[in-house]
Amino acid sequence: MIEKFEGIVLRTLKYNDGLMIADIYTAQCGRMSFLVPVSHSKRSKVRSVLFQPLSMLSFTATVKAGRNLSRIAEAQPYAMYCSIPNDVVKSSIALYLAELLTFALREDGRDDALFTFLDRSFTLFDNLEQGYADFHLIFMVQLLRFQGIYPNLENYVPGCYFDLMQGYATREHPLHPHFLSPDDAISFVELLRTEYSSMHRLSLNRVLRGEFLATLSLYYKLHIPEFPELKSAAILRELFD
Repeated sequence: MIEKFEGIVLRTLKYNDGLMIADIYTAQCGRMSFLVPVSHSKRSKVRSVLFQPLSMLSFTATVKAGRNLSRIAEAQPYAMYCSIPNDVVKSSIALYLAELLTFALREDGRDDALFTFLDRSFTLFDNLEQGYADFHLIFMVQLLRFQGIYPNLENYVPGCYFDLMQGYATREHPLHPHFLSPDDAISFVELLRTEYSSMHRLSLNRVLRGEFLATLSLYYKLHIPEFPELKSAAILRELFD
């Protein structure tokens, strides 16, 4: 049975000499894996070059009951990026976010709100002409809401510790090492409360940007089982250094 999908590419893996596996977050069914013919011909109905990280695709696939991998029969972009492929900073951030989503989005099933968030976030990112060096940090924060692990900030006041393991502010010194001091918590809570529309006000330097990335990465590890150290994080650190 041929079905139509719209989706955002997370990653691709080699299957054999003629096929690769593409992990795609679809609007219709959430995360799915597909077989993609490896072809660079402009006449091909499925050009493998289209399956870059975070590419937005409209495609058809032959779906059969009992089979984990459906084969894509035809694919084309449903939205084209203008700046991300041509900007070394943006392309590096996109690579990092694709790897982040690969390990963060493990649940199957349709989620219209999450798909809309991803679509709008990456469209906004592509359209930004300046002030996007901290986009990945705000994206990581906002994604926590859809994962159901956004920190509880209701009781936060300056002077509190921030317990990364429990995900809330506390006046008591935590009895484990995964927390922020009251001084560090001030700036981290400010980051957690920042939206896309106000991220240009952060004006982070290299050191603080790196510290925020490390803290958010640790938070993901603490709250998402088997979340790994992301390989592309080293690329971001080198880029911003």
